[in-house]
Amino acid sequence: MATPVATSPSTAVGPRDSAVAAASGRRPGVARNRLLALIAWCIVVGALSPFAWLISTAFKSRLDAFSPTPVFLTRPTLENFRSVLSQGEFALTYANSLIVVLATTAFTLLFGISAGYALARSDRASSRWMGRWIIVVRMTPPMAFALPMFLMFQRLHLLDTYPALVLVYLTITLPFCTWLMAGYFMGIPPELEEAARIDGCSRVSALWRVILPSARPGIATAAIFSFISSWNEFFYPLVVAGRTTKPASVAIQGFISSAGVDWGGLSAAALLVLAPVFVFSLFTQRGLVSGLTAGAVK
Repeated sequence: MATPVATSPSTAVGPRDSAVAAASGRRPGVARNRLLALIAWCIVVGALSPFAWLISTAFKSRLDAFSPTPVFLTRPTLENFRSVLSQGEFALTYANSLIVVLATTAFTLLFGISAGYALARSDRASSRWMGRWIIVVRMTPPMAFALPMFLMFQRLHLLDTYPALVLVYLTITLPFCTWLMAGYFMGIPPELEEAARIDGCSRVSALWRVILPSARPGIATAAIFSFISSWNEFFYPLVVAGRTTKPASVAIQGFISSAGVDWGGLSAAALLVLAPVFVFSLFTQRGLVSGLTAGAVK
């Protein structure tokens, strides 16, 4: 007959001790998560502080905007927005931005879809080298293309024209959108296209009826990226654009002169330029993130 072994009170582990041990094991993880959340919030607040100050300055009076000491509590006013909108030149630059951005987006989709489809369906070594060259062009800093493009457009008498701005913007949007669309087309099974070809569709018809509907998220992402990048571009139009085609992103610097800086007007104009991109990004951020993730992984 086996003799029962007595358990020492110091070594006995009851339900309460197990709960305490589990809680003590979770404490370091909870503390670490709270610390990471605090750091993340500090980064977010630090990143949004300039934008919050921009908004507050846009609604300040001219006296409060020029105050040497920061004024936090002030009565909001629309004086700066009335001053900016009363200028006919700023409305013209807004129209210029809209024309150039829409044209750039249309040509980006046309050429980007065609080039991405060709790269995805071609097995030649030249196609792979072309895809790598597109990425290199995308990674090249804009400063490297500024002088050659200025000299080229000057020879062709295209300075201060809409075609020059569209061509310049395409160097920004087209490489990335081609690479993105190629990733989407590679993820679509070629058997779908082959089945459409067997049913009597041509290659162009199969692309239009079968491939493009399947790549709709990528097309939307390319359009969003093209719109945002073209609208926010500042360096290239500063070099190529002139008085008649100056976009709104360049017109903001007109509030900085030798007489001083019109901080209220500058902030109001900056908000008016940021408003379309902010609203557009707010309603399309889910499609933009999902499209970039799906296309980039492929």
